[in-house]
Amino acid sequence: MVLKVDITDFEETDRERLEQIYFEVRSSTFTWLTKESINKSSFNRDTEGEYILVAKVGNEIVGFASVWLPDNFLHHLYIMNHYQRNGIGTMLLDKVIEKANFDVTLKCLKLNKLGVNFYLKSGWKAVSEGISKEGVYILFKYHISNL
Repeated sequence: MVLKVDITDFEETDRERLEQIYFEVRSSTFTWLTKESINKSSFNRDTEGEYILVAKVGNEIVGFASVWLPDNFLHHLYIMNHYQRNGIGTMLLDKVIEKANFDVTLKCLKLNKLGVNFYLKSGWKAVSEGISKEGVYILFKYHISNL
């Protein structure tokens, strides 16, 4: 079954649902983090000043991407668990790349095996590794010339 997905710019009325998605997906994916380090209110802090795209199936918000545009840095990409593997993440990535005017980068925690594989399959190149407070991450880059 092919889903009809609309990608829209963030509206303030989306905030509560995005907080919930952020919390639920982080809780189920980043199982190595403490429960205390994951909360709904961190969505606001973690996306402050970022450009946010929202994925909707019908009237239901099912995911989002947030980008720090000054650096073309994809900061967050979250899709509700039961909507994953339906191409929604790829649609959001395509819109992010379309919006960017230079190469785009992102960090993905190395323990997030599904995320790492998703970015590799989507044409992103691992360029380095580093350590954050949440663990070892891979820095990925998408070259606009890949288009």
